[in-house]
Amino acid sequence: MKIAQIGTGYWGRNHARVWKEMKDEGVIEDIILVDVKESAVRPLAENFSLSYLTSADDLPADIDAVDIVAPTPLHFPLSKRFLEDGKHVFVEKPMTATSEEGEALVKVAEKTGKILMPGHLFRYHPALNKVKEMIASGRFGRIFYMKTVRSAMRVPRKDMGVLLALAIHDVDTYTYILGKKPDSVLCDVSEHFWDGIEDVATLTLRYGETSGHIFESWLSPVGNKIREIYVAGENLSARVDYLKPDVIELYDSSITRSNGDWILENEGMRSITVPYREPLKEELLDFVSSCESGKAPKANMHAGLEAIKVIESAMESANSGKRVIL
Repeated sequence: MKIAQIGTGYWGRNHARVWKEMKDEGVIEDIILVDVKESAVRPLAENFSLSYLTSADDLPADIDAVDIVAPTPLHFPLSKRFLEDGKHVFVEKPMTATSEEGEALVKVAEKTGKILMPGHLFRYHPALNKVKEMIASGRFGRIFYMKTVRSAMRVPRKDMGVLLALAIHDVDTYTYILGKKPDSVLCDVSEHFWDGIEDVATLTLRYGETSGHIFESWLSPVGNKIREIYVAGENLSARVDYLKPDVIELYDSSITRSNGDWILENEGMRSITVPYREPLKEELLDFVSSCESGKAPKANMHAGLEAIKVIESAMESANSGKRVIL
């Protein structure tokens, strides 16, 4: 397969590194980097000994797939263009800026029969996949709730707030881990610097008897960069630090009934490790595999659209001050 990557910014540099590895390993035939800013793309291409262009219009016709790591407003027009040109498309999250664009894009992909894959990275996180497997096996029992924190101290972005930039990851992760969509969402946001750009947000989602609690902030100097999820189960609970993809903290604690009273049983915490695999590489390998087989990837276009719809409902809740039924 021949791949074109459009966009070589901060996250695009990571994509380029992984594509280069996959080229050296013989997974793909070639990768061409594209960016309108030659000052950005040329040094990266030279560093990895790759070819580059400053316009997607100059791409050769024999490109099989396109990896779009461009700004969000470009996701829809670029994805639509290349799907209609008969190319498979990987596009970073959010798949599109709005659900209306997302629905239109899904229709184009269905019509052309090409793979459309959004970049929902955490579906490829080794520790999260192990937790998902353990939940499915029944080891956790009932899932009482999940809690996620993503916080750091940074100047808020101008193009989007923490809901589309951060919370969309957790919304998709909860759906993926539980294997079902949320029933409702309640959201509250704060804007401290840019009008219309939320820099702090809290969300509560309901999945039947399970609740999901999400906290996102760009205004948190405490603890540096925090990325973690906690899953509280009836028989077992787990904590995963997203920055440590191969480690899971397990808590053997439960509350049981004995002679009419509730008794706490606590055997403490233990850590387990899982085989390390870089999530981004696993994600792009899945994309290539899907392009070659025609089988939908683990992060499929319908999941990408659903995540956008939930975020839009969260925005509606924040504006109305009411829980939104999904």
